[in-house]
Amino acid sequence: MTPRFGSLFFRQVLRPWVRHPLLPGLNVLSIAVGVAVFLAIQVANRGALASFQNAVGIVAGRAELEVRGDLPETVFPLVARVPGVKAATPLVEGIVTLPDEPGEYLRILGVDPFTGAELRAFDLEGVGGETLDLGAWLREPQGLAVAAERAGGGPLRVLANGRSQVLTPSSVFRTKDAAVESDPRIAAMDIGWAQGLLGREGRLTSIQIALDDPLAADRIAGVLRGVVPADATVAPPARRGSETEAMLAAFQLNLTALSLVSMVVGVYLIYNSLSAMVVRRRVEIGILRAGGATKAEVSALFLGEGMACGLLGSLLGIAMAGPLAHLLAAPVAQTVTSLYTVVSIRDLPVSPVQALAGILVGTGASLVAAWLPAREAASCDPASVLHPGFASEAFSLRSGRWLVFGAGFLAAAAIAAWVAYGGGGKFLGFASVGFLIAGFSLLVPSAVRLAGSVISTRSWMIRLSLQQLVRSMHRSAVTIAALAVAAAMTVSVSVMIHSFRGSVEEWLGRTLVADLFIAPAANEIVGLQTFLPPEALGWARARPEIREAATFREIQVAMGGTPVAMGVVEGNARGDWDFVSAVPRARELFHEPGYVLVSESLANRFGIRPGDALRLAAPEGEIRASVAGVIKDFTRDAGLIMMDRKNFERDWADGRLHSLALRLVDPSRGEDVAGAFRERFGGEGAFAIYTNADLRRRVMEIFDQTFAVTAVLRAIAVVVAVAGVLLSLTTLVVEREREIGILRSQGASPGQVQGLVFTEAALIGLLASILGVACGAAMAMVLTWVVNKAFFGWTIALRYPWDVLAGTPLWIVPAAVAAAWLPARRASRIPPAQALRCE
Repeated sequence: MTPRFGSLFFRQVLRPWVRHPLLPGLNVLSIAVGVAVFLAIQVANRGALASFQNAVGIVAGRAELEVRGDLPETVFPLVARVPGVKAATPLVEGIVTLPDEPGEYLRILGVDPFTGAELRAFDLEGVGGETLDLGAWLREPQGLAVAAERAGGGPLRVLANGRSQVLTPSSVFRTKDAAVESDPRIAAMDIGWAQGLLGREGRLTSIQIALDDPLAADRIAGVLRGVVPADATVAPPARRGSETEAMLAAFQLNLTALSLVSMVVGVYLIYNSLSAMVVRRRVEIGILRAGGATKAEVSALFLGEGMACGLLGSLLGIAMAGPLAHLLAAPVAQTVTSLYTVVSIRDLPVSPVQALAGILVGTGASLVAAWLPAREAASCDPASVLHPGFASEAFSLRSGRWLVFGAGFLAAAAIAAWVAYGGGGKFLGFASVGFLIAGFSLLVPSAVRLAGSVISTRSWMIRLSLQQLVRSMHRSAVTIAALAVAAAMTVSVSVMIHSFRGSVEEWLGRTLVADLFIAPAANEIVGLQTFLPPEALGWARARPEIREAATFREIQVAMGGTPVAMGVVEGNARGDWDFVSAVPRARELFHEPGYVLVSESLANRFGIRPGDALRLAAPEGEIRASVAGVIKDFTRDAGLIMMDRKNFERDWADGRLHSLALRLVDPSRGEDVAGAFRERFGGEGAFAIYTNADLRRRVMEIFDQTFAVTAVLRAIAVVVAVAGVLLSLTTLVVEREREIGILRSQGASPGQVQGLVFTEAALIGLLASILGVACGAAMAMVLTWVVNKAFFGWTIALRYPWDVLAGTPLWIVPAAVAAAWLPARRASRIPPAQALRCE
C-alpha cells in the first residue's frame, strides 16, 4: 500500500464511516449475521460429534484396541491371556434416565477397580478429594462416582432397565487427560453392581486392551477375533468416533448448505450497501478521477472498503456465533439423538480453526459482493457525475444480457440435477441448487421490465413506482433477487418438509395398524436401551381382549465388517411392508429361514438389490441371508435390516423385546388394557403406552423436532433479506433526492411521497414473491428428488402445499412494506429547495 493510497483510504473510506455510519454499519452487520449463522451451525455440529467422541474417550481411555459387543464374562480371561496383550479391563455401559430431571440421562460405566487402572481415562476419589475407600466402593450397591459438577447434589433417582432406583453419589471421577473433558452425564460404579442395575448379569459390553507393541495391533486383533464371539468387533476405539462422524456427515453437510443460503442473501445485501456508498460518493469519485486518481486506485478503495467491512463483520459474527449456536444446540442435539446416537451439546466455543474459516468466508463474500460496486465506481465518467443533472440511470442494467446468462444457469441446473439423479455425483445436487439461485436472480431485470410493460393501471402512483423500479434497475434488481432467494429457500424447504411429511404419514398408515403400542418410557429419551419385562409378551397373549400381539427389538450387527441396525419383528400387528422392489413372493419368503428385508436407505447406501446375499455376524459365526425385498422405512437414514423373530432366535439366544404392538378385539378398550398392563408391570418400570392415534401424533412431533433447526435458519435468511429492502430503499431515496424535490415542488404532499416509497416496496415484495415461489418450486424438486435421494436414500413423493405457495406474497409484501417505513419517512422530509439547489 502506497502512502498516497493510505491517505485516500483514510479520507474516502474511514472518515465517511464516522460521518455516515448507517450504511457501513448495516454492511458490517449483514456480514456478521451470515458469518454467525455459518459458524453457529459448524459449532453445533462439532459439539454434537464432540459429545459422542468425548464419551468414547472416557470409556476407551488409553486403550489401543477394544472388543465390543454383547460379551459373556467368560471371554475376559481369554482376552487377557492373548500374547501381546499388556493389560485389559472389562466394562459395562448403559444409559439411565433421571425422572426428576425431565429429558436428562446418565451414561453409566461399570468398571473393575482391580484391572486396567492404567487404561482408564479417569481417577476415582472421595467427594472431598481423599483417596477412594475401595471397601466402601465394593460394598455399596447404590454407590456412584460422578463428575465434580454433580458431587454433593444428593441422591439421584434413576430409571434403569425399566425400574426406578435411588443411587448415591458417594465418590468423584476426574479425567486424567486435559483433552478429555469431564461430562456431568457420565458416572461410574463397580462393574458387578452396574450389571445388576442395567440388567446385564454375566455380560459385558466391551473389553479395553493395551498392547505390548502398538505396532502389532492388526496381528493381535486377528488373534482376538478367534477368541471372542463371532459377532463381536475388535478394532481401535477411535474407529467408533470415525464411524459416527461418517454417519453424521450427510446431516451436517445439509445444515451447512442451508446456513450458506443465508450468506448468499447476505452477499446481495452487501452488494446493495456498497453500491449505496458509491452513490453517496459519486461526486467525490468524479473529483478524484478528475484530480488524477486512476481507475485501479478507485477500484482498490472500494475493494479495500469491502475487505474492511468483511473483516469487522467476521469478527462481530464470531462473537455472535456462540449465542446463536446455543440457540441451535437443542434442535441439533434432538435431531442427532433421534436419528443417530445419544448426544448432549454443552460447551460451544468457537475454535481458532472455525474462527479462521468464518473470517475467510466473511471477507471472501465481501470481496465478491464489492467487485461490481468497485467496478462501477472505477467506471464513473468525471464529466457525467459532476454534471448538475446527473441521475442514477447512468448505472442502469442491460436486462437482455442478464436474461441470456440466467437461461444458461437454469440449463446448467437442469443438467446437474439430471446427472446427480442418475448417480453421477451427489454433490451435483447442491450445484444444481446454486445454479437455480443464480439463474432466477439473473432473470430479475427482465422480470422487472416485463412487469413495467405489462401492468396497466390508472393509478399514477403505481405507474410512477413501476417506472422508478425500471429506472433504478441497478438497485431494485438486487433487492428483489435477495428477497426472492430468501422466499425461495422458505418455499423449497417447506415443500420438501411437506412432501416428506406426506410420505411418512402414508408409510405410517401401512405400518401402524395396531391399536395399542407399549415400550419402556426411557427409550424415548436415550434410544433403544431398555427392554420390556420378560413376561410381558406372555401376559399379552393370555389376555382375552387382545386379538394379536406383535413384537419388535433392535440390535447392532456387523454386515461385512460394517455395523448396521437390524430390526427383529414378529406378528402381523406391525403392519404391512411397503415394497420398493422385491423378488416374487417376498412377503412369504421373509418368514422363511435365510431371508431378510432391507430398508431403501440401506439398500442405496450399500448398493443392495433383491436377491443379493448378505453376510451377517452372529454369535456362533457368520450367517448368509438373502434379500427378499427392499422396503420403505423412515426410522433412520442409515437404514436397517429386518429379520423375522423365529429366524433371529435360531442364531441369537436373546429373546428380549423393545416394544409390543397389540391389536384388540374391541379397539375402544385401549385404556382398559393399558391400565391392566400398568397394574401388572408398573412395579418393574415406567412405560410409554400409546393408542394408534397418539403414536401417530407422537411420531409427527418427533418429525417436527427434527426440522426445528431449519425453521431457525429460514427465519434468519428472511430477516436478512427484509433488511435488504430497507437498505435498498434508503439508497434509492438518496439517489432520487432531486426527483423527489421536483415532485414536492409540483405539489406532491409528504404523504404522497411516502405512498410512492411504500408502493415501490410492495411491488418489490410482489415481484420477489412470484420469482421466489417459482425458484422455490424448482429447488424443491432438486431437494426432494436429488439431494434427499443422494444423501439419505429415501424416495419421497413430491407434494406442493398450495396454501404455502399462495400465501407467500401475503407475508413477503407486508414485510417489504414494513421495511420501507424509515426510507419513506426520510423521503417525505427532503426539503425541495435543498434537493433542487443546483437547478
